[in-house]
Amino acid sequence: MWRSMLDELVDAVSRSAKLPPEQASLAVAATLRYLTAHMPSPVVGALHAALGMADPPDTCSERTTDESHDPQA
Repeated sequence: MWRSMLDELVDAVSRSAKLPPEQASLAVAATLRYLTAHMPSPVVGALHAALGMADPPDTCSERTTDESHDPQA
């Protein structure tokens, strides 16, 4: 059975942090969104390709409309 590198990453986070797989998956997704929003596009593209992800998550709208992290709000 073929497993993606993304599945392996979720399993590694689950084991390391002693989290249920569902929570580990959420942690990995949040980390990938952060990296996608803050790293140069070529690096993000290479990361997503290496992890076997078809489409990178859309973070442009999160950056411009999500004010929950704005200390001034």
